Amino acid sequence: MKIRKKSLENESGKAVVWIVIVVAVIGYLAYPGTSPFKADYYNLKAEGNLKDLHRACNRHWANGMAQRMVSKATGIQRTAGPCELDLMIKEYEFKKLEGMTIEIVDGTKTGFKATGKHIEGDKVLKVNAEGKIAS
Repeated sequence: MKIRKKSLENESGKAVVWIVIVVAVIGYLAYPGTSPFKADYYNLKAEGNLKDLHRACNRHWANGMAQRMVSKATGIQRTAGPCELDLMIKEYEFKKLEGMTIEIVDGTKTGFKATGKHIEGDKVLKVNAEGKIAS
């Protein structure tokens, strides 16, 4: 009986060691600072930030349409103008990620183009008027 109990204790000890090793490896791979997938992590963050910019620009253009309708009714000319990064940050609560560089190439609704790259990422990403991301 004692031999059997001892072998069960050894088996449970081995299981605990394996669980600790597996958790450590998963933690290493998941943490962006040490992961071999670090660049991919920051590329995904940059992609999300460009999508947020496109949404903010869409709100800006929608406000411009409303302003044109008011202008027709009142006769007072007001236009929204093209989408600009500073305006999106101030007026539409767009939050540019730290370490992110963004350039709006064309701020018009039909020809919208913007590029962005995170300093820790390895891709320059582009967003178009439909909101589609390409690298």
